Amino acid sequence: MKNKNIYFYVASALAVIVPVPGRFAYGLLMVLLFNIQIITGVLFCHLISLLKLDDLKNVLVSIQLIAITMLFKQLVIFICPIAALTLGFLMYLPALSSVIIDFSYKNNTLSLVEDLREKGGRNVIFSVIAIAIFLLRDMIGFGTLTFPAWNKIVAIHLFSVEHETYASSFIATIPGAFIIIALILAGYLFVEKQFSKIERAGGEL
Repeated sequence: MKNKNIYFYVASALAVIVPVPGRFAYGLLMVLLFNIQIITGVLFCHLISLLKLDDLKNVLVSIQLIAITMLFKQLVIFICPIAALTLGFLMYLPALSSVIIDFSYKNNTLSLVEDLREKGGRNVIFSVIAIAIFLLRDMIGFGTLTFPAWNKIVAIHLFSVEHETYASSFIATIPGAFIIIALILAGYLFVEKQFSKIERAGGEL
């Protein structure tokens, strides 16, 4: 994995996973919003280049990202008000995060299809990891599996949490999310280091 991909995943996690309540329902909405922002951002950036409005790119992309976020939030307010109330300003964090700004404002020489393929691939990997983390936090932290529904959050109770331990509830907190992300990153770096050693050893033979 390239350094820029590590940056993408860490920055995305800090904007989408860490500050969001440890419920699968809220994580699902945030991951969906993040993907919509990435895809529409890519399309809008290429439209700006096509119209030769690159001098206004920063302003136009900022407006577009905020507009998409506002539209998404209004839809959530209409469908599931409690989710919109709980997430609140957190919905705007991905649009204001460094990962969105980085890919939106920098010059891009890739074609639209290549750009969508590159960012789409990273998005799929991040989305799977993010959904898995929210699932883990919801199940272990609360003993439930939650989903956004019409005017409510549906909670499927998997086991009783009357005797939950501090360790299990900690996973659903913001510090718990930090630790999960740190462990995943540390695990990846360790594996990458081991593979690098094997490759170097193979090259010396």
